[in-house]
Formats: sequence, C-alpha cells, structure tokens
Amino acid sequence: MIRKTNSDSILGTNCRVSENVIFGTNVKIGNNCEIGRNTILESVLIGDNCRIGDNVILRSVSIGDNCRVEDNSLIGYGTITGHYKAQESQKDKEHVKIDEYKITLGKNVLIRTGVTIYFEATIGNNCWINHNAIVREKARIDDDTSIGSNTIIENNVLIGKRCVIHNHTQVCDGTIIESYVFVGPNVTFTNNSPIGHLRDVPDTIQLTNLRLGCAIGAGATICPGIEIGQEAIVAAGAVVTKDVLPRTIVVGNPARKIKDVDAQSFIKKEIREQYGI
Repeated sequence: MIRKTNSDSILGTNCRVSENVIFGTNVKIGNNCEIGRNTILESVLIGDNCRIGDNVILRSVSIGDNCRVEDNSLIGYGTITGHYKAQESQKDKEHVKIDEYKITLGKNVLIRTGVTIYFEATIGNNCWINHNAIVREKARIDDDTSIGSNTIIENNVLIGKRCVIHNHTQVCDGTIIESYVFVGPNVTFTNNSPIGHLRDVPDTIQLTNLRLGCAIGAGATICPGIEIGQEAIVAAGAVVTKDVLPRTIVVGNPARKIKDVDAQSFIKKEIREQYGI
C-alpha cells in the first residue's frame, strides 16, 4: 500500500485506504469509509460510511454521510472556458483555502462513474448524479433529485426538490427548474436569442423557467425566454416557442395547446400534503 499523507490529515476508525492514494492538505475522513486506488484528495471533508471509487479526484469538497462517488469522477473542476462577463481569474478559481469547501454534497448522494462537478456547485441530500453527467459552476440541485447520464447542467442553473432530469439533456445557463418537475431524455434548452455569434446583432441571453410540477416529454426543444406553467405538460418532440399556461397540454412544432390537464395528472395529494403545496 502506497500513500502520501500530510500531517494535518485526519482518518476516522474502520477506514480502508487502497493503493496509490494521495492525501493533500486539509483532508478529514469520517468513520467506516473506503477510498479506492489512485485517488487524489485535496481539502476534503468526508462524512461517515462513504465509498470513494478508483481514479477519483476530490478537490475542495464537503461530502455528507453515506455518500458514494464511483470510479473516474472529478469533483472539484476549476478550469473555466468560454466568454463570461466579470470572469474571475483562473488563479483565483484554482486557489483553495483551508476549511473553505467550494463544493457541497449532502447526505446519501450517489455520484456515478465519470461525473464532473465544477467548483461552487451544490448538491442536496439523496441526489443521484448519473454516469458522465456534468454539473457546472454555481449550479444548485436540491434534495431528492436525479440527473441522468450524459446530461449537462450549465452554470447558474437552479433545480428544485424531487425533480427527474433524464439522460442526454442539456440545461442552459441560468435556467430555473422548480420542484417536482419531470424532464424526459434528449430535451434541449436554449437561451440565446437572437444568435449573435459573428453577427452585428446583440448576443442576448433569455432565461427559461419551469414552474412547479410541470413535465417535458422526450426530445422537446425549449426556446429562449420561455416559461412552462405549473403542472403543464409538453408533449414529446414539441418545439416550444411561446409561454405555456399552467395545467395545459401542448404538442407539435410550434407547440400549441390541445387541452387542459385533467385532475388525475396533477401532483398527488399526498405529495402536496407532504411538501405543503
């Protein structure tokens, strides 16, 4: 067993550390944890009963109890690319201060293989982030939410409680998804209208809002600046170019209303009572 350990690292009882694990500064690991091979830990707080897989990099992250981070995941990516207003310097983004964790994972979180999570992201309790997903900087995902495989959550996205975002979906910068929302596979969000790339028109970002309990079918496209109303339903393959009223069903390209949502398709009564909605 080969380890490089700094003197300020704290390792709890009944822990198992595999080969070639590198301990950087400020590493604190709780009880009954397992750390896989070839893992790098730098400024990390890990709760009790956690499992960290092989070839994982954890940098400036606080991890709650009973979490699992599977193989080949990177939690703590600090490189920012692209064009951003008031962009912070790369040096500032890479700097890690003692006891200042730039990423928070709640309790009972499952991070599947190949996931990348950027600095300043927050993941709530009981969340699943599935294979090869990317969660960008300043994104926040609340409790009991699942993010599908190969899905991209861009920067400044807010996702509420108990949402399901399915596989191969892109959620654009600044999108707000309220609680209890369903987003099917291969859904595309857009936020740039008009398209200003290499053109003499302003490059305007228009944000999208998905209100409580709405549902988006597979393969739908949501155009910039759209609001999907509470408990509305967007059919599979629809192209949404205008706001969708609460509790209505829209289909087609461009999406149009066909009827109202019937009462059986509202959020269940027990869920409403449990969460006070």
